[in-house]
Amino acid sequence: MLQISAVGYLAADPEVKTLGDNDVANFTVLCNKKIKGDEHVSNLRCAVWGPRSKVVAEFLSVGSQVTVTGQAYIETYMTKAGEARARLNVTVNEFSLPPKPKVESDEMPF
Repeated sequence: MLQISAVGYLAADPEVKTLGDNDVANFTVLCNKKIKGDEHVSNLRCAVWGPRSKVVAEFLSVGSQVTVTGQAYIETYMTKAGEARARLNVTVNEFSLPPKPKVESDEMPF
């Protein structure tokens, strides 16, 4: 089992689907890393199952920063052009919501 934690930004809004009796939110997290001055971007295809999928759909959107932790596995596939590819998928156990935006106001809340 490969357990990972990653911090990145959502590439698009999450998509929620119902499979049988279970809901799943699928989204892609882009993680940047600089190696010897070159920037590399990793794409993590993430899935959150169950009731938390609705939390993901409500509070995360394209560009949101998120930290995900979960079980990772590599999926191999062929493109339409016949090229072999691989992608890293994460079944998310834990995630963080983006920080609340600061509200500037002259009025005191109490």
